[in-house]
Amino acid sequence: MRKILTMAAAILALVFALGDAQAQPRRAAAGAEIKGLKIADPQPADASLAPGLSVTYRYGIINNVSEINDTPGEVGAPLPQLNYNMGYGKVLTSRFDDGVQARIIGFIKFDKPGQWKLAVKSNDGVRLEIGGKLVYELPGVHSDTMSEVLVVSIEKAGWYPLKILYFEKRESATLELYSAPPGSDDLVIAPATMFAYTKG
Repeated sequence: MRKILTMAAAILALVFALGDAQAQPRRAAAGAEIKGLKIADPQPADASLAPGLSVTYRYGIINNVSEINDTPGEVGAPLPQLNYNMGYGKVLTSRFDDGVQARIIGFIKFDKPGQWKLAVKSNDGVRLEIGGKLVYELPGVHSDTMSEVLVVSIEKAGWYPLKILYFEKRESATLELYSAPPGSDDLVIAPATMFAYTKG
């Protein structure tokens, strides 16, 4: 009986440890400026771009952003910007309130070089990549959570590839991206002018 109790305690400890790991945010360089973001090369022509970000959806209950199928799904209406605090309504531009998985693709424009500050507010799991680099990930199920300030080093002004994987399991949902240009600490919702995606 003692062996069984010891084994059960070990299993519970493992479960809690895995849960804690899912709740921990990850960045490209924890606690440091994030460097090495690659600018889109060649830069997309204005005529080829539409405002906002493209998004496709898949549906089903999952518990971690790593479970999202990272290929295009059902096409949704584009996202003008990332300012979604949805409460208990439909998730982003999808058809459903729960069990929504989103793959968001496009470009983000940094109009001057220097140290840009970003922050992500999410509920549930999210992974943000810019210029081919992981910038932030909080992969598991969680209530509304604001990231720490993320400092990204931008060497050249212009459009950078952006990809976000995001899911909402049940109940409330939030996905917001904040930004502040070099020399400012005033984080605000990233304006719509920062986002575009390739037409067609």
